[in-house]
Amino acid sequence: MESLKAMAVWSGAYALGCVATGYYLVLWRTGQDLRKLGSGSLGATNVGRVLGRGGYVLTSLLDIAKGAGAIHLARWAGLTDWPLGLTALAVVAGHNWPIQLRFHGGKGVAAGYGAVLGLAPIVAGAMWGVFLPITLLLRSGTLGGLTAFVAAPLLALAFSAGAPATVSFALLALIVIFTHRQNLRRKILPKPASASPQKPP
Repeated sequence: MESLKAMAVWSGAYALGCVATGYYLVLWRTGQDLRKLGSGSLGATNVGRVLGRGGYVLTSLLDIAKGAGAIHLARWAGLTDWPLGLTALAVVAGHNWPIQLRFHGGKGVAAGYGAVLGLAPIVAGAMWGVFLPITLLLRSGTLGGLTAFVAAPLLALAFSAGAPATVSFALLALIVIFTHRQNLRRKILPKPASASPQKPP
């Protein structure tokens, strides 16, 4: 019975994650398919490219609410420990790979942060202490966010958030790194030098 309840909650969390807020917001405002605009991602950054700062902020807040809402739903249903931690992965999976959009979604940062916020608010707050200085130092919100997610399981250990939360945050970090792999290649790997034209003999 408990396993059936857990699977029902995970299914609900995945379905909640599938509510691609950025996609539907752009579709409503412009009639366009966000998957064919900008980077093609359904995350807040790409929404910002199309709708501006207001669209970015609104999408971020709604995606964070999705992640946190899934955790609160799981707690309301009575899930604890490892099943609760797996709920975080389910909602981020729905956000990244929504079934109704042929598994083309966002990159999991906002939804993942919302899940961290729901599971361990103190860790979510401490992540800002990693994000802000890295972002200012490297002048890259992407690298700042990824570093904050990598730090999340270490912060969970430091604040004694428990093994389920720590493992969930480690897996969330791996997911976020995976979805940003192309961004990382562009930012970290040096660009090939363009070949200069040779002068005729």
